[in-house]
Amino acid sequence: MRRLLVLGSLLLAGAAEAGQEWNLISVTRGPTWEINEAKGALKQSGGVLEGVLKDKTDGKADYRIRIELNGGLARATFRFISENDEGTTLTGTYKKAAKPTKTHCPEQIQLMNAFQYIGLARDACEP
Repeated sequence: MRRLLVLGSLLLAGAAEAGQEWNLISVTRGPTWEINEAKGALKQSGGVLEGVLKDKTDGKADYRIRIELNGGLARATFRFISENDEGTTLTGTYKKAAKPTKTHCPEQIQLMNAFQYIGLARDACEP
């Protein structure tokens, strides 16, 4: 029984360390509208989600994001790694399904600033 408990603890720790799979869309206003999509794991530590997401078009890790969650509010720093920029700050909302089921547990984060919109979503239920 003790071995099973230790193994279970190790599996749960590994899953938490691996992160949660999120989908991202970014819409940026400039001389033209630019739309990018990415996917990847964001690790959660307390009220902070962070990680690097891979572009859906070329599969390269290109989007670094750090999101601070505070109840229904979210504040993020987002940067394009390939452009070697300092990043930009966005603010917005965080919403988790009020009545999740075993197979439907959506979470959404909507972020904006004056020239960029970022939407993140996942539908992954905890074991």
